[in-house]
Amino acid sequence: MRKYSRREFIRVSAAGAAATYLAAACGDGDDSPAPAATTPVGRPAPSVTAGADEGAVALRWYGQSMFVLTSPAGTTVLLDPFNDIGYTVPPPLDTDAATITHEHPDHNNAALGGRATLLRGLTGDGWTDIDQTVGDVRIRTIRTFHDASQGSERGRNAVFVLETGGMRFAHLGDLGHVLDDDQRGAIGAVDVLMVPVGGTFTIDAARATEVTDQLGPKLVFPMHYKTDRIALPLATADAFLEGKTVERVGSTTLRISRENMPAELRAYVLDYE
Repeated sequence: MRKYSRREFIRVSAAGAAATYLAAACGDGDDSPAPAATTPVGRPAPSVTAGADEGAVALRWYGQSMFVLTSPAGTTVLLDPFNDIGYTVPPPLDTDAATITHEHPDHNNAALGGRATLLRGLTGDGWTDIDQTVGDVRIRTIRTFHDASQGSERGRNAVFVLETGGMRFAHLGDLGHVLDDDQRGAIGAVDVLMVPVGGTFTIDAARATEVTDQLGPKLVFPMHYKTDRIALPLATADAFLEGKTVERVGSTTLRISRENMPAELRAYVLDYE
């Protein structure tokens, strides 16, 4: 599959209102935080409620790499919110925290977090080393790259690790390489993994499977792959899912608890908005 440079990424992924914003956010060699998007900030109810099942964590997928995690105590964390890339952009979710793995507009619509504590994984010339607790969720980052060439093609990326409900969740953002020993050790043993599988701009299905094996989760959620909503030159999730035990949830949301963790790896496919 053809590799795309960061400049080519601007051209192929610009869509609708995101086109100008994408060019500003993804200029060659610039990982500095983009200005906040213009989505108006309101205070609607959280998109997922904690529910009565003690210890459960809710994970809701909106498409691409955007999730909302809701902790057992009701703390909400928005992960890699997208701009207008084809999926439905919801009104501001007003979560407790919002995390941004890198400054591309399918990952950095900070306004969707409303009044959230905003945690950006990158600075203008490096990474932000985050280790912070919001409510009952510990959030930390690990330094990685958007490509397999130490960032020379598409820059840097931050993996976000969230710990709550006695479980460890890892959102890999636009990871572009398999993990080295230091990165794998810093992430630690993972219960739930969100991994890009569509290739072109990130690891492909084979490398995503390798990274999944490195981290050893019991639940894995593919993300950043081709669907009928986006025109990006990505592969579907099919190659990643092949040979794995697959659960098609039939919903945007799955509730997860340590007590109900499967004994062996399962791949879960969520619906999107």
